[in-house]
Amino acid sequence: MWVVKLGGSLGRSPRLTDWLRTLKSSGVAIVPGGGEFADTVRRTQARLGFSDEAAHAMAILAMAQYGLMLKGLEPLLETARNPAALRTVLEEGKSAIWLPHPDDIAVKPGWAVTSDSLAVWLAGRIGARDLVLIKSAPLPPVEASVGAAQASGLVDQAFGCFLRAGTTRAWLCHCDRHQEFAAALRTPADLFTRIAA
Repeated sequence: MWVVKLGGSLGRSPRLTDWLRTLKSSGVAIVPGGGEFADTVRRTQARLGFSDEAAHAMAILAMAQYGLMLKGLEPLLETARNPAALRTVLEEGKSAIWLPHPDDIAVKPGWAVTSDSLAVWLAGRIGARDLVLIKSAPLPPVEASVGAAQASGLVDQAFGCFLRAGTTRAWLCHCDRHQEFAAALRTPADLFTRIAA
């Protein structure tokens, strides 16, 4: 079972619709980034000074907004609001977009935890063996330590803690590789960059 995290930066890329076409028939759980919706939360918190708890909840809802946008772009994708419902859809062989709600996610609030770490959290909840994060930034060719991935901004600062707490394997894939993606799910080391915990 695979979890695929679509970074918010893909919202500004012509590759987004290519990815949605690929993923709709791949039988995967899709974790949306926050994209411009989360950026709005960051800017508004900086201007008004409300709490990290409020900003964290708003950023999770920004992920759900991004997910609804993905559904609007590719109506054949299913949606699910919690891990149990998501797993049910996956067991039917369909792909589904996770629409998270802050009340369902018990993690410490703060900007150190973004959709990257929440993708690891979700993978653990649904028993997914593998997670791949789709990124638009240049990637190391074969493997990167989680520390190096954090230092280069490829994953958030809490990612390592979430990854080490479970058994999910984490990978990176460049957004230009969508045509090769389906085959790589069977042999991920041929295409993806492994994040070593």
